[in-house]
Amino acid sequence: MGRVKPIKVFREPRDRRRGARTGLGTLLNLGPKSTAWLADVGLNTREELAALGPIETCRRLRSAGHPVNVLMAYALEGALTGTHWNEISPKTKQWLRAEFAQMKRASSRTKH
Repeated sequence: MGRVKPIKVFREPRDRRRGARTGLGTLLNLGPKSTAWLADVGLNTREELAALGPIETCRRLRSAGHPVNVLMAYALEGALTGTHWNEISPKTKQWLRAEFAQMKRASSRTKH
């Protein structure tokens, strides 16, 4: 059996009266926990997230004590592009991994 190609899934915002998801929670790949973490570092809109990009956002989340890894960078990139994190191109994933590793090294040096 061949590999099944994943489909893109777009979430529609829920009605406010029934536990609405608003702001970043309406974006693909971002659930209640990740949107709470993003709000904790002052990010509440797609525009704010886009202005920082996935790597700077991850740096801020790590600085705030949230246990993020490179998968968060994938999720953020996918949220910004409307792509499931697992469908991001290998080239983009490679770039995100390299940038995330560089960000981690830089933040480790500043702590000492």
